Amino acid sequence: MRVIHHPEKTIANKVGSGEIEARFSTNRRSSRVVIDTPVTVAGQNMNRRMFVEHAKTVSVSAHGALIHMKSDVDSNRPVLLSNPRTGMEVQCRVANRKDLSAGGAEIGLEFDDALPKFWGIHFPPEDWNPAERKKPDLPQRRVSVSVSGSKR
Repeated sequence: MRVIHHPEKTIANKVGSGEIEARFSTNRRSSRVVIDTPVTVAGQNMNRRMFVEHAKTVSVSAHGALIHMKSDVDSNRPVLLSNPRTGMEVQCRVANRKDLSAGGAEIGLEFDDALPKFWGIHFPPEDWNPAERKKPDLPQRRVSVSVSGSKR
């Protein structure tokens, strides 16, 4: 599990020969956790036909998730998101959609209200410092220094 922390201003990144601009919000309501969790999404596609798809999350937060989907989701209609690990279901709105070159799309889903228990994980506190996590957890050893003998 990895937490994504965003900088406080917009950053432009150049990747390869193309240019990508990443925009990060300073008003993030909850931390994102990168976790691959199976979910089921039910909704309507662009032709108003119902679909049910088993998908996996890319990242989750107390306010929603980013998932990869193959179905052509109607962004103007709510979807029902089910988490088989917790047995919970919640109606979500499609917050954003990004078509992927390999097919399918990245879909950002948003809950109406925060539901941190939906994912069955503990989110880190807002003041959590990810740099602290990377410090090695070495056992403390006592080092005894004895001064013995005399100078000659």
